Amino acid sequence: MVFGLMASDGGGILTQIYQIAMILSFLVFPALIIFGPRLMIWQVTKKLDSALLDLQAFHNDTKAMFLSELNPEKDKAFENKFRSMKNFQFSQPTGLDPAGMVGRLENVLDASEGKFKRFVKRNADTEDEEELANLNMAFKGVMGTQQIFKVMRHFKELIEKTGNFQLIGISQMMIPIYKELAEAQKGATRAFVDEAPIGDAIGPLVAAKLIEDEPEELAQDIIHSEEKINDQTVHVVKSKGPGARLGKYGNAIDELADDNDLEAIVTVDAAGKFEGEETGTVNEGVGVMMGGPGVEKSKIEEAATDHDLPLEGVVIKQSAPEASKPMKKEIYDAYKPAVEKVEEIVDEFDGEVAVIGVGNTCGVGNRKEEVSGVHNRLRKYWKEYEQQEEDEVSHMGLMSAMPGGQANQLEEMAKAYMWNLPR
Repeated sequence: MVFGLMASDGGGILTQIYQIAMILSFLVFPALIIFGPRLMIWQVTKKLDSALLDLQAFHNDTKAMFLSELNPEKDKAFENKFRSMKNFQFSQPTGLDPAGMVGRLENVLDASEGKFKRFVKRNADTEDEEELANLNMAFKGVMGTQQIFKVMRHFKELIEKTGNFQLIGISQMMIPIYKELAEAQKGATRAFVDEAPIGDAIGPLVAAKLIEDEPEELAQDIIHSEEKINDQTVHVVKSKGPGARLGKYGNAIDELADDNDLEAIVTVDAAGKFEGEETGTVNEGVGVMMGGPGVEKSKIEEAATDHDLPLEGVVIKQSAPEASKPMKKEIYDAYKPAVEKVEEIVDEFDGEVAVIGVGNTCGVGNRKEEVSGVHNRLRKYWKEYEQQEEDEVSHMGLMSAMPGGQANQLEEMAKAYMWNLPR
């Protein structure tokens, strides 16, 4: 009987607990319906506020580095012009009529590049061409971090005003990606101010290691040298250094193909890596190994098609941030196997071959003799990298890992602000 009473009492307690739980659920569920979305918006806006503080700090740091090197007369006129320039707007040409798209895009890109150069030259306290080239590229870091900050602020304001759940999801994915972009631009700006090679300079470094003779300027900001590799004639092409330049690769190759009996074109460039791949891995492939808006790539492809030339390639794998930041030791060490790979490819042909070292040539001179001490300018950065506790994870890889719609949407957003960012 005692056990029966206990069981009876236990059953009553469980029933009461169940009834209380049901009552609480009826009270909590409406509260979640009403306050849940507000709580989610509050959490996201707090994350965005924290991200905006970081992005603002990245922008302030890049701005300080740029202005300290530019050293302008900071009067009211300069402040107004600087504010206008760092909020620069880039409008792509219309794609309604695809014919002539490359030429129209090139015209807009040339116009923007000319505007940056005029601004820097007018306000810098130096007339040295290499320093001006570095300042021009450093300014793009200032502009890039400013644009990234504005994008994140734009999403925060929209979320607070509309409460749109799709924007909440997108912004949460964007936070680490855009913070990574802004940090990379800060690192790139520091490299340009110090005239230190960035990861993307590995292509020009490989080309410079192949140049023994004094090169000549073949196209805008592009140099060329005719070299001998295993008794074969090799036309080595790279951006003019050691200032931060890219140049008109397409025009140079078009002229080389017209004036010489080329058998192949070999491009050497940095290439994005997958998570799990080691930084500095050297691979080969076919096609024009070149990123960016596509103007120079299109010109090289057209020249190769017109002259029936195979397009060979050598790539040095690295993440997007590694390509923008000062060159890591693993990337620098990759120049040796990359040079060997280029020589192997050249040896596959009997006639003349063009080798293009693609990339930003900041800190990389034009000849083998001039780049012998490049590693000395990178040692302080290598020590900083060694002090990092763990390997960096590139959040840019999230874009390729997500479903097509979201990945494409984020990728287009990133590309819109990366075209004029330093690489």
